[in-house]
Amino acid sequence: MAFSSKPNKPGPGRRLVAVAAGCLALLLTAPIASAEDSPERAKDPAYGWVLYNYHQGEALEALTLLDVARERGGIRGHGDYPELVEGGLMLSYGMTREARELFIRLLEDEHGRSRVTLAPEVRSQAWFYLGKVFYLEGDYQLAYENLQRVDSSVLEEADSELYAEWRYLRAQLAMMSEGFRGDPDEQTGGQHSGPWAHYLNYNLAMAEIADDDFTAAEQSLRELIEAMQRKAPKDELISEHQALLDKSRLSLARLYLRDARFDEALVLLGAMPLDGVFADRALFDYAVAAAGQGEMQRALDALDALSQRELFLPWREQVPYARGYVLEQMNQPREALQAFTQAAEHYENRGEELTAARQALTEESLMARLNFLRDSDEIITDSYGRLRVTPADFGLSEVLATEPFQQALGELNELCRMQALLAQREQQLGTFETMLETRRVQRARRSQEAGIELEQQQPDEWIEAQNAFRANIEAALAEEDAEFFMTTEQKALKARLGKVAATLAQLPDDQRTARQRKKYQRMKAYFDWSVANDYGVNRWAAQKQLRELSSEMEQLQTQRSDIEQLMAGDSEHEELASRLANNAAEVQSLKVQVDEALAQARNILISRLDNALEQQSNELRRYRVASRHAQARLADQLFRAGKSTEAAND
Repeated sequence: MAFSSKPNKPGPGRRLVAVAAGCLALLLTAPIASAEDSPERAKDPAYGWVLYNYHQGEALEALTLLDVARERGGIRGHGDYPELVEGGLMLSYGMTREARELFIRLLEDEHGRSRVTLAPEVRSQAWFYLGKVFYLEGDYQLAYENLQRVDSSVLEEADSELYAEWRYLRAQLAMMSEGFRGDPDEQTGGQHSGPWAHYLNYNLAMAEIADDDFTAAEQSLRELIEAMQRKAPKDELISEHQALLDKSRLSLARLYLRDARFDEALVLLGAMPLDGVFADRALFDYAVAAAGQGEMQRALDALDALSQRELFLPWREQVPYARGYVLEQMNQPREALQAFTQAAEHYENRGEELTAARQALTEESLMARLNFLRDSDEIITDSYGRLRVTPADFGLSEVLATEPFQQALGELNELCRMQALLAQREQQLGTFETMLETRRVQRARRSQEAGIELEQQQPDEWIEAQNAFRANIEAALAEEDAEFFMTTEQKALKARLGKVAATLAQLPDDQRTARQRKKYQRMKAYFDWSVANDYGVNRWAAQKQLRELSSEMEQLQTQRSDIEQLMAGDSEHEELASRLANNAAEVQSLKVQVDEALAQARNILISRLDNALEQQSNELRRYRVASRHAQARLADQLFRAGKSTEAAND
């Protein structure tokens, strides 16, 4: 099955309204896979921790736990659901490419064939997620093809929220195709009345407006408003529900204004709350409707109420000029002249502010005008990986809402995080380098101490003595010198016999001495016999001691050689130092690449904001010129009227 192709660009007649795209970003979340036969409790503790971190919004921690569990043998007892969860987490973290590869692996085996063992609910959810990945990546043709592979009944039974989102995305993608007039069921929310269906029906109405089918669009908006008024949510979506309802009313009122149905527009706009998201737009359109109906005072009251609010959006800059226009239509030229004069001054000041803002535009000044929603030290992101951010300077609100600016801001944030991680890594490597240097110094000191101990043991003298013992024993063996191998007792007895012989040699020759000499001869003979008799035993004992001594000396030599080798060099230290140097080089290379990417991202972000400010400056310039012209025209009229009055009086 094919998973890649060039994305199809939607035609201008099918592009959706910006508000729907903005609201879609708030609604889309990466869902947890669930089914009737899926386990209600985690059978694997690791999976329980993953789900806990997921529901806490800690996508990175949950992904880390899944990786750890995979290295330890995987999660048991939950089938393929952990992979669905992992893919959803990747989408939550903005990792669309990794999520795409994961869902393709889940749907196919190693030979590229569809996995027959995959559970139907898992298969449908995987096809949905894969289609959503292509939708996020802008490959709308493949997104639509993959969403078409979903088994709608299985998905609806497994997860009703996922099913509603599937219907929404499929219809959105269908509307992006030029000339789409598909199955009517695919163009409607059907029996569903949740937020997805409301957004879908609103976008369908906008598509009808883009196709100049204003009658159908009016009917669609009426039905949508009635449906939303009948049933409001009772959860955290209530504010978003009200915002979409107000937007639908505003869109319907503009259709009325287009057809000059000012009474209906006034009724619809007058019912909108003054503290709603689109209250300012409603006030301005109310002023337009009142002016169209000829009720200039009501129009002026609406514009005055709007003037009391901070004019932080570019479209609101037309309010000062509109006040002057209404006053002029009310035949109040002096008040209109004053209004146009104030408008011109306002546009002049705003132009100077925008010029100064462009000249002082830096990354620091931009970030100072943005408030990021944080959890501890981390910036919170939505289901598309976009940053949750609100402008401190509301003049940036329209720029901030654009997709290119959001993408550039997200890329800049990711690069800054990577830069911080690399700095942390560099600091850790510096710590390791200090540890290695400390280890080297300690080892050098211990080597020196070991060398001194070796010298004190005098191993060379021991080796010389051992060699002398070996030579003497070998010579005695060759000569069969029994006396050499005598025991200590035998050597002592020989010495005593020698003293006796010396004493007998000094005695006179008499009978008593003769008996003593005979006795000595018998003792000497017995001694010589015992020495000869014990020769073998004594020789073996000497050779055994020599072997033991040789073994000990060999061990001493081996230990001495090992110690000298260790003292001469440290291969482990060198390996660690080499790895540290390689890691440091890699970090430096990555830092260079990240710095280059950061510079590029900053340029993109600043240039996009600069372009937006330039567009605002051009718009202000047109209003300023129009205000000056109106001011000059009214001043001339008042001057001529004054001259005429003076001439009449004369």
